[in-house]
Amino acid sequence: MLINQVQRTRIYWCAIIFIGTIFLLQSKAYAQESPIKTIQDIYSSYQPQSDNGISNIDPADLQNSHFFSPDFLNVIKEDEKLTSAQGDNSIIDYDFICNCQDTMDGIIVRKIETLQQTQNTARVKVSFDFILNGSDNFQKDELFSNEHPGQQQTYFNLIKRQNHWLIDDVTDEKNVGIKNGWKEELRKYYHSSIK
Repeated sequence: MLINQVQRTRIYWCAIIFIGTIFLLQSKAYAQESPIKTIQDIYSSYQPQSDNGISNIDPADLQNSHFFSPDFLNVIKEDEKLTSAQGDNSIIDYDFICNCQDTMDGIIVRKIETLQQTQNTARVKVSFDFILNGSDNFQKDELFSNEHPGQQQTYFNLIKRQNHWLIDDVTDEKNVGIKNGWKEELRKYYHSSIK
């Protein structure tokens, strides 16, 4: 009887250690998620393809995106719904990820840096250059290269939800974002009830 109790105690503690180890490994995997990783993932789609075609992120195609906060994604969806119903283009008629109309032949990210970070918010700056004249320039540089300063900058405010960093706004260097202005224009011109 004493042996059975010792065996049960041993099994119990082995199970606790096993579950704790699994939990710890999952926590470490989540801990590796960072604001910079989210931004790297989104900019990796701007990498030139072997046929020089670019697979840019189109905000209209991001209806179920895992890159954006629920609030920012709601603005994208509301814009798509209201502007397309009127036969209009999006209020934000440019690619807000690169702050451009056309990425030329792609983008080389020079530097991604976290400017501010708390437990659940972060501000990230991306410095990059556009690739011109095909992929020849690209082959001389790495996609995430720090060798050159980067002539273009985009700033992102991110929030952490369920251990993932999500873009909540795209801003300028003074931290003036596009989200509130976008909402205001949706309310003004399309009578949206978006808050």
